[in-house]
Amino acid sequence: MECKFVSCFISVLIIYITGVSTVALVPSANPVAAGGNITLSVNPAISISAGTWLFQSSILAFWYPGNFILGDVYAGRVSFDSLTLQLSLHSVQTNDSGLYVLQGVTPKVRAEITLSVQEPITNVSLTASKTDLVEFNDSVLFTCSAYGTPLAFSWYKGSSVVTAGVNVQLSNDGSVLTISNVTRYDMGPFTCVVANNISNGTSRSIYLNISYGPSNLTMTVLPEKMGYISGSNITLSCSADSSPPALFYWSYNDISLNKTGQTLQLLNASQNKTGTYACTAHNTVTLRYATATKPTRIIDAVSAAEAKAVNDVPIFNMSFMLTCEVMGPVDSVYWMKDSLYLYSDSKISLSNQNKTLSFSQLGLADDGKYQCVASNIVSNKTSMAYTLAVNYGPWNVSISGPAIAQKDSSITLNCSASSHPPSGYSWYFNGSRVAEGAVYETGPLSLNSSGEYTCIAHNNITGNNGSAVWNLTVIVGISSVAVTPSMPIPLASKGLQLFCNITGDYNSISWLKDNGTFSPTPTVTISADNATVDFLPLQISDDGAYQCTATNIVGKHVSKPYMLTANYGPVDLRITATKDIILTCEAKSQPPSVYHWIFNNDNGVGEGPTIAVPLMTPVGSSYTCVARNPLTNVTLSGSYTISDYSAASPLQPSALMAAFHLLALTLLALQL
Repeated sequence: MECKFVSCFISVLIIYITGVSTVALVPSANPVAAGGNITLSVNPAISISAGTWLFQSSILAFWYPGNFILGDVYAGRVSFDSLTLQLSLHSVQTNDSGLYVLQGVTPKVRAEITLSVQEPITNVSLTASKTDLVEFNDSVLFTCSAYGTPLAFSWYKGSSVVTAGVNVQLSNDGSVLTISNVTRYDMGPFTCVVANNISNGTSRSIYLNISYGPSNLTMTVLPEKMGYISGSNITLSCSADSSPPALFYWSYNDISLNKTGQTLQLLNASQNKTGTYACTAHNTVTLRYATATKPTRIIDAVSAAEAKAVNDVPIFNMSFMLTCEVMGPVDSVYWMKDSLYLYSDSKISLSNQNKTLSFSQLGLADDGKYQCVASNIVSNKTSMAYTLAVNYGPWNVSISGPAIAQKDSSITLNCSASSHPPSGYSWYFNGSRVAEGAVYETGPLSLNSSGEYTCIAHNNITGNNGSAVWNLTVIVGISSVAVTPSMPIPLASKGLQLFCNITGDYNSISWLKDNGTFSPTPTVTISADNATVDFLPLQISDDGAYQCTATNIVGKHVSKPYMLTANYGPVDLRITATKDIILTCEAKSQPPSVYHWIFNNDNGVGEGPTIAVPLMTPVGSSYTCVARNPLTNVTLSGSYTISDYSAASPLQPSALMAAFHLLALTLLALQL
């Protein structure tokens, strides 16, 4: 085999660098179905000038430079590619399974692989020893068979896998399934699946007919009750788990009724039908029996119940009684309050077979809806609710409203009391009746309106009264609050005072800054009466919205905000220049400064914070910026001097020389 110099060099280099001495054999399939074809490839692809392919101890192919020879044993079923070293087998059989070896002589290489040739699964069949069985008595044996190699068996009941357990055994390499003492849950369908590495097959399904029962025998009675009212229609029913379905027989007090079937009906039943009813279930295949019984009571019903009051009017701390009047046979009577059962305690007692409910002393907690319930085993009767509302009061008479009011204003006083039924109210001022009702609204107040207001509450049912007193004070109020400064233009670093001017009576003054509490600092003090704030001196940090609050017994009055701004400057004047000689003048100032430019200290050349310097301005020229605060009229100036030619020319001479030098070097390089 010939190759170009570069290609051979690279191949040798790869073998040298990687040291290809270990290779793997890659089959096109493994396992492979009998009758199919398979190709064994070498990975990584390498060049072996001389070597052999072996199966077990037989030579499949031998090659050397320029030629190869195939073994006689597999003549016609083996092909070999001397370039890729691939070995192909055709129409493989199960006896072709085994170890395949690639052995290189030049270079020395050995690789091997075990190939498996398998017969596909066919003709899967399933048989059962018998299919008609009795629960807990019989066992069944399933046998599964198929053609193919090798064989692996698995079992399914429906979609669930069947595994070995207490009553389930697998034998004969899994081809036989035995279920001992079958139950009703073993009916199936049963299938077996046979598989190998190349195929699988599933058998037909087999169902088991398993007779069972009777079990879980239950008797129901409709309607379901502990007892039945005379004249009722009663239906008794029996059911059981059974295959085939069970036969049912009925008896009454151990005497056969000569009645079969799942139901027994008692129509217009009377008390003489009270007794024990039984049904017996029988399975004719399993020959098993089961019996269920049901006691049944039939009696008359309670016809009426009514809760009544013995006393006419329930009053707090007085005794009171309720009675329950019943018609019909009664086993028991009990009482409920708001649907909760009542029991005798220190406050209530039950007597006359619980028909009488007595209260020793009524309390507010006794309010509610009372019912008596009379019952026997077949019926009960609940009375209509008697609503008990304890009459009491008036208690806790109280007045609400303002205790202090300003002259010429109007107020509303409210009187309330705990009382049932609700109390009536009368108002008195300094002993004279002034109004009726729970709410008293005054007219415009004068200073003479100060005094004692009395509310009297009266309950017409209990006959009791209660009263409360309210003291009102009428004062002259605050009409205005304002903040004023000691000077119209506040200046930083100067003294300043803020005054709180109040019209009207007040008790105290407080200050706010920016809607928050304002407190003294080392440079800000507040006078002893809180009427004046002193700034010693005023600072920029003192800027803000200042308010003063005047308070009296009526309430608070807050001034409108005074917006304090400390005016200052100009200070910290700076002049900056850009590359194209635009000068900018800046100074800190409140309000912002206005700017004026002077050239060489005698000529005004511009207004505003910026100025452009003309080209070719002489070196040493001076530009002066004058900043002025328009409010304080304070000025501050600074100068900027043109220091070299670059300040007046877009390209200085040194830069031109550098450009010419670069151009000369470029031309020289092009000539070379």
